[in-house]
Amino acid sequence: MTINWKNAPRWIVKTLIKISIIGFILLIAAAIYFDAQIKKKFEGTKWQLPALVYGVEHKYERLQALSRDELIRHLTLLDYRKVWQLTAPGEYRVIKNGVEFIRREYSMPQQQIPMQKLQVTFRKNRIGQIKSLKEGVTESEFSLEPYLLDRLQASNLEDRILVELDQIPDIVSKTLILVEDRKFYDHHGISPLAILRALMVNVQAGRTVQGGSTLTQQLVKNMFLTNERSLVRKFKEAIYAILLDARYSKEQVLQAYLNEVYLGQNHNRGVHGFGLASHYYFAKPLNELRPSEVALLIGIIKGPSYYDPRRFPERAKERRDLVLRLMMENHLISTNLYQHEVELPIKVQDKEKIAKRRYPSYVAQVKRELKQVVSKDIPLNDGIKIFTHFDPLTQNQAQAAVSSGLDLLESQRSLADLQGAMVVVDNHTGGIQAIVGDRVANYDGFNRALDAQRNIGSLVKPAIYLNALQQPEYYNLATQLEDKEITLTSSLGKKWSPKNYDKKYLGQVSLLDALVGSRNVPAVNLGMALGLREVADTLQWLGVEKEVNPYPSMLLGSTTLSPMEVAQIYQVFANAGVKKKINAIKSINAPNNELIWQSKVFTERVIQPEQAYLLNYALHQVTQKGSAKYLGKTLSRINFAGKTGTTNDARDSWFSGFDQSQLAVVWVGNDDNKPIKLTGSSGALRLFVNYQKMRTPSSLVMAKPANIEMKYFDKTTGEHILPGCNNMMMLPAIAPSLAKAKACAETKEWQEPKKSWLDKLFSW
Repeated sequence: MTINWKNAPRWIVKTLIKISIIGFILLIAAAIYFDAQIKKKFEGTKWQLPALVYGVEHKYERLQALSRDELIRHLTLLDYRKVWQLTAPGEYRVIKNGVEFIRREYSMPQQQIPMQKLQVTFRKNRIGQIKSLKEGVTESEFSLEPYLLDRLQASNLEDRILVELDQIPDIVSKTLILVEDRKFYDHHGISPLAILRALMVNVQAGRTVQGGSTLTQQLVKNMFLTNERSLVRKFKEAIYAILLDARYSKEQVLQAYLNEVYLGQNHNRGVHGFGLASHYYFAKPLNELRPSEVALLIGIIKGPSYYDPRRFPERAKERRDLVLRLMMENHLISTNLYQHEVELPIKVQDKEKIAKRRYPSYVAQVKRELKQVVSKDIPLNDGIKIFTHFDPLTQNQAQAAVSSGLDLLESQRSLADLQGAMVVVDNHTGGIQAIVGDRVANYDGFNRALDAQRNIGSLVKPAIYLNALQQPEYYNLATQLEDKEITLTSSLGKKWSPKNYDKKYLGQVSLLDALVGSRNVPAVNLGMALGLREVADTLQWLGVEKEVNPYPSMLLGSTTLSPMEVAQIYQVFANAGVKKKINAIKSINAPNNELIWQSKVFTERVIQPEQAYLLNYALHQVTQKGSAKYLGKTLSRINFAGKTGTTNDARDSWFSGFDQSQLAVVWVGNDDNKPIKLTGSSGALRLFVNYQKMRTPSSLVMAKPANIEMKYFDKTTGEHILPGCNNMMMLPAIAPSLAKAKACAETKEWQEPKKSWLDKLFSW
C-alpha cells in the first residue's frame, strides 16, 4: 500500500483538531460537572454534623448552699485552668474564702451570655458574695456555661465543631497561610511555580519531601476527591481548585479549610477542623490557645499520624518549634514570646481523660427520649443542640460515691463483685441530673440504672401507708396495726407466712412506727385491709407504667422495678405530692438556637398536701430513729426523708432519699442475683451518705398545711385524746378528720409547756 505523504500533514492536523475539539468539549463538560458538584457542596450542607448534647446552664444565687471546693470542681469539669493571675477566659484563681474566674462567653437558646470576670466568696458552705470585678458591683447570681456531655456522631464517622472566620484568632489563620500557602491571596486556586519547585526538590531527594498543593487544592482533595495517587486525580484536583477559587471568595475558601482539615483520630472518630482539634488536644476553645499550641495544630497538618503528639512527642515538638520560628521570623510573635513558648513541653490532654468526659449511662437515657420525641423532620446530623438537665458536678459526685462506696463495702464485709446504680433527680422540675449505671466510671455497657429489674423490697411500703392516710377518717399516724404472726392462703391453697426482719412481733404498733421500723407484718395486714388492687393502683398513679400484679407478696416489694422507675415514684413524695414525669431532655434547638422541640413536663397533684405532709413526716422519722437512722446521726444538721429497702435473702439493697432540692435512688446488688448479705441500711444507705458528704445538701423544710395540727394520741389505743393524759404521744394529724378528743383524769391538771425559740424554729 502506497502512502500519500503530501496528504499526511493535513490528515494529522485534522485529527489533532478533532481531538482538541473533543478534548475541549470534554474539558468544558467536566468543568460544568465539577462546578455543579462544588456549588451543591458549598451552598448546601457541607458536612454531616453530630448532634450536640449539653447539660444544664448552672445559675448560682447568693446564700445558695455551695462550698468553694464544689465551685472549683465545677470549673475544673468545664476545663477552666488554675492560674496565679487572670488574663483570659477559662481561667480561675483561688483566693482567701473564695474564687475569682473569667467566665467564658456562651450561647443559649434565648440569649448570648457575655464573658464576665467574677469573684465569688463563701461563708459556711454558702455563697456569701458575688462580685463583677470589671464593674465593681455586687451581683445576686451568676451562671456557668452548660457542659458538653456528648456528640452524637454522624454516620460518616467525621466529627467537627464549626467555626466562623470571625471567630478564629488572627494568629491561627495567618500562621496557617504562612506555613501551608504563602501565596494564598495571590494565586487562582493552583500555584504552578510551587508545583514546579516541589517537583524539583522531590526529584533531587529521590522521594516526596515537599508538596506543591495550595490550601485550595488541599481543601478540594479532602472534600471532593480520594487519596488516590494518580495523574487523573491531580488533574481533577487542579480543575476543582480553579473553579472553587473563581466561584467563592478567599475568605469562604479559608473558612471551609479551617473546618475541613483532618487533624487526628479519636478512636473511630475523625477529628476535623481547628474548632474540634483545639478541644481534642488542649481541652479548650480555639480563642484560648497560646502560640505554642497554635503552632502544634498547624504543624501536624503535614501528617497527623506522623506528628501525633501523644505517640511521638519529640517529633511533634520539633515540628512545632519550626512553626514557632517561622511565626517569630515573620513578626507574628515577638522574640521574647518565641523564646518562652519554644521552651514549653508538649502538653496535650490524655485520651483517657477524653473518655472520662463521656457519660454513657446518661446519654443512654437521652437517646431513649430522643426516639420518643424526634420526628423524621428533625435531622440528627445537622448539628442540632440537645439541652438536658445533666449536672456534671452531681454526676461526678454520684459516680465517686458509688465507686468508692462499693470498694469500702467489699473491704469491710469481705464481699466481691458488688454492683451499684444511682439516679439523681431535681425534686421540683423532675429533671434527671445524674445517672450511674455501673461502679466503673464511664462504663458503656449494661446500664443498671435503666435496665436492672429488681425486687424493690420495702421501698413499696410508703405507697401502702399513703393509701391508708388518704382515708383520714379511718387512718392517721397513730392508728394501731396488728403485728402478730399470720398465714395467708391463696385460692390454690398455697400458704404464705410473712415475717418481720427481726423475727419478733410487737402485738400492736402505730402506723407511724410500723413504717419507721419497716415492719413487714403490719404492712401486709394494712395492705390486705385496704385491698391489693387499691395498693397496685396507687403504685401506678404514682408513676409505675407497667402492670402491677395484685398479689400479697407485692406488699413486701416483690414487684420488680429499675432504679429509674423507683425515682419516678419517689419524685412525687419529694415534690410534696406533685407528680412530674422525670426526664433528661429540656429542649432541642437548631444550630442557630431556633427552638425545634421543648419538653412539656406533665404535672399533676396526685397527693393532697395534708397526706403528703404526713407521709414525709414519717419518712423523715425513718432517717431519725428508723431503718435509716445512720443518715440522721451522720448528717445530724440536715433534715432528710427517705426509705430503705431489702429483699428476700438480702439479694438487693435499696435506699431512696431526698433533701429540699434533690432526690437520689441507690441500688446495690449482684448481677447474678446472689445474696449480698447487706440490708438497705448497711448497703445502699452508706452510698447515699457518701454522696451527701460530697455535696452541700439543703435541709428539708416542709410547709405545714392549714388543716395539719399537732395532736395528742394514746400510745396504746391510738385514740385522739386531750393533753395531760398518761402514755400519750404528740403527732401531726388532719384535724378536721379526727374524732373528738377523749378526756382523762389528768387532763384538767395539765398545762402545755412553753416552747423555747429553738424548739419553735425546728418544730416541723
